[in-house]
Amino acid sequence: MSRILIIEDNELNLKLMKDILSSQGYEVETAQDGKEGLYKAQDNDYDLILLDIQMPVVSGYDFLQVYDKNTPVIVVSACAMENEVNKAKELGCADYISKPIQIMEFLNTVKKYV
Repeated sequence: MSRILIIEDNELNLKLMKDILSSQGYEVETAQDGKEGLYKAQDNDYDLILLDIQMPVVSGYDFLQVYDKNTPVIVVSACAMENEVNKAKELGCADYISKPIQIMEFLNTVKKYV
């Protein structure tokens, strides 16, 4: 079973992604800000990380700058301007999903990496 970490500060978005992934058989853990997410990501082995950009304490960009494992990171963000997407990819994210998420696109993107 694949383990996925969702790092998202919006409780509704977090619950939606967790429910979708759990219903597909993924083991899902969560973090509600980038700092908590960074601790969990560094201390555990995940098959995939889903990361919001605009978060308190440690932003998604800051997370990408310091995260040093080989786990693929997919940014899931409402910041969908081309320069935002490019910045995330330059910092090492594997893919980018725009919010609001489309369930089938979301699942297909996740399946590419786990």
